[in-house]
Amino acid sequence: MASYDYIVVGGGSSGCALAAELSKDPHVRVLLLEAGKRDSNPVFHIPKGFAFTIENPKHSFVYRTEPFGPLGQTELWSRGRVLGGSSAINGMVYNRGARPDWDSIVERGNPGWGWDDILPVYREIEDHELGESELRGAGGPLHISVQQGGDPVDEAMLEAAGNIGLKRVDDLNGSDEERAGYAPANIKNGVRQSAGKVFIKPAEKRGNLTVRTGATVTKIVIEGDRAVGVLVATGKGFEQVRVDKEVILSLGNLETPKLLELSGIGGADILRSAGIEVVLDRPTVGERMIEHRYITLQLRLNDPALGYNRRLSSPIGQAVAGAKYLVSRKGPIASPAYDLVGFMKTDPSEPRVDAEILMTPFTQGIKPLDVSLEERPGASIIGNPLRPTTTGSVHVVSDDPFAHPRIVPNYDFDESDRRKYVALFRRMRDIAAQHPFADMIAGETSPGWAVQDDDSVIAHALLNGGTSFHAYGACAMGPDDEAVADSKLRVRGIDGLRIMDASVLPVMVAGNLNAPLMAMATLAARMILEDA
Repeated sequence: MASYDYIVVGGGSSGCALAAELSKDPHVRVLLLEAGKRDSNPVFHIPKGFAFTIENPKHSFVYRTEPFGPLGQTELWSRGRVLGGSSAINGMVYNRGARPDWDSIVERGNPGWGWDDILPVYREIEDHELGESELRGAGGPLHISVQQGGDPVDEAMLEAAGNIGLKRVDDLNGSDEERAGYAPANIKNGVRQSAGKVFIKPAEKRGNLTVRTGATVTKIVIEGDRAVGVLVATGKGFEQVRVDKEVILSLGNLETPKLLELSGIGGADILRSAGIEVVLDRPTVGERMIEHRYITLQLRLNDPALGYNRRLSSPIGQAVAGAKYLVSRKGPIASPAYDLVGFMKTDPSEPRVDAEILMTPFTQGIKPLDVSLEERPGASIIGNPLRPTTTGSVHVVSDDPFAHPRIVPNYDFDESDRRKYVALFRRMRDIAAQHPFADMIAGETSPGWAVQDDDSVIAHALLNGGTSFHAYGACAMGPDDEAVADSKLRVRGIDGLRIMDASVLPVMVAGNLNAPLMAMATLAARMILEDA
């Protein structure tokens, strides 16, 4: 029976960075288990390749939520089914969070996760195209690029955003003011820089890191009050893998609480209803989950030559763009999901920015996750409040480890969240009304000018918005005994078991979680080695 010092379960953004950092200690043996496959398919390395992976069950785990909203509709939440996890299928926007985000984690009773703790890690792992500064790193393994110049519609949108108070900046991570600019992205020379490529491929050369793909962990093996290994489905049955020191869960906000519950750690009533023996009654497992639901604004442009739609919606246009990409690694295919990112206040009285917007010169289908482009020219603005307060949940439905969990999204907005969505949407419309962007617009196609009152705006957010893939908090760390994990990510009540993924976050950091999780995982690995 194989045995390791550390078993990292889940090879996504967190798991890859964590396992790689642990393996820097030559005296430890690290096993990384990933249910998906290796990232050998070229589609994982093309930035716009997410259009072919994000809802494809070959490349993603695709989960359906419980019904919500005025029509009782559901939606799909996707997570990467590949080494690198969602960093191999996401939009690649590199937002790090600002000092108040990180310091708020400490203020909630979690020392060691403040801005002064995490900034040196960012600077160490980054290789930023804009060069080294007090806030940026250069020479690290993770390349960050910023598109230089862009489509005329991009420039018009940036100027319009400036007219309502969003300062144009080169480095969106350089301040916490109202600002907008070209999206920083983990892309190098037109190629996606996933966590698997950046962290795992170099680490495997050390010899003390073993990576197993196609390995689904179905249970944490617990003896007494200690995690001593995991049970892995191999396709031919089940294999137990033992650990000498710790099991670290990095499965993400949906699968980590599910695996805890499958292993008997969770609310007793939920476990018993699923036919699972209770090992540790912990009712907060799977609770307090928060997701960013985005609200959309789609606009018709008045010149067919403007934007990306005509170039990328037809097979001929796609072939031309693809050929350009193959030759030069440039063009729309080489860019992140959205060209531009902005941060704004939904109300001038807000103490700091509380909403994120993404802008781009293309329009898609109305259905969430419909990545097909319209043929007629268009531009899009999507936005989400950064710190919603309404919570949802994620729980097992049975003792079947291959059954998807029950996801109740946090879309039953409270009054505070409703106000922010409405105010955010009106500011998005304000951008579209500003010169020179307004001069390019023929009209608003979604939701259309019939949507004016607050209730209609909220209905539009629920019917035509969608998940931002930023769900967090389902196993949040905290100082109280009810919290699933403590400030060192240790699962309370079970020795030798930690969590390092989005589920352990007690607050939202920035708005895109890929960058924060890679930095957190690097810092977490050092904590773990120090504790040992």
